[in-house]
Amino acid sequence: MSARVRPAVDADIEPVADLLHRLMNPKIPRERWRRVLDYPWRPPEAERGWLVEDAGAVVGFMATIYSDRETSVGLRRFCDLGAWYLERDYRGTGIGDELLRAGMAQLGVTYATMTARRATGRRIRALGFTVLDATRRIFRAEAGRPGLALRPVDEARLDEARLDARSRRIVRDHRRLNVEMRTAGDPASPVLFVFQSKRKGADILYRELLFCSDRGFLAAEAGALAQTLCRDVSEILAVDSRFLPANFMEGEREEIALPRWVRTPDVPVADVDHLYAETLLLDLKLP
Repeated sequence: MSARVRPAVDADIEPVADLLHRLMNPKIPRERWRRVLDYPWRPPEAERGWLVEDAGAVVGFMATIYSDRETSVGLRRFCDLGAWYLERDYRGTGIGDELLRAGMAQLGVTYATMTARRATGRRIRALGFTVLDATRRIFRAEAGRPGLALRPVDEARLDEARLDARSRRIVRDHRRLNVEMRTAGDPASPVLFVFQSKRKGADILYRELLFCSDRGFLAAEAGALAQTLCRDVSEILAVDSRFLPANFMEGEREEIALPRWVRTPDVPVADVDHLYAETLLLDLKLP
């Protein structure tokens, strides 16, 4: 074997999408796999992931999905670590670890992964990652509780919506993905919410909060938000614990099946949300 690790380029989009469709998850069509290499917000200088090549054939891949985001400490570059696959004949040779390290080697980048299996979690802990979140708060509709007035986001009139620049960019970047975007609060200074709705476990519809532009507003209105979103006992609002104050006691505490992981030089964990991620590009549910 003469396998080598290198960054993926434009010409690798089709071979990588084919590899991941055939061998990693055939239930995900090739056109969706292409998104993890060719996504709308990719910084032009960023690689399209990292791959393992042997004699001209792609035999492994790791997705690196970059985004530049406004945070409480300024503009920062993020990288969502996604699909990590290596053909069986190459496992145990050390090339998989080389691939993993290549995908997270840039200084100053906040790396995160929300879908790492437990074995992968052990590996990335050794590479400086820490648990981002292992619990979330669950909210249900309750009889007699008032709801929160939510407004749809009119993408055609986005410049009139009075959203801040960060929120406008989020709407534009995610408008073709299977997410729900709503605003609330003062129409002159609205709060943006982004949700993903997926059924999990015992056929419970999780309305997963991906992002909120005002976490103080979220903490004050979480119950009212659930009242509006959740129509019956089979639906819940799920909010990762880091998005809420440390002493927040409302709702039910639930363990996350697979912890979220992060490695960051300076970004507060509450600023690491679920946007700009492989789960959205592939339309997959969060663990």
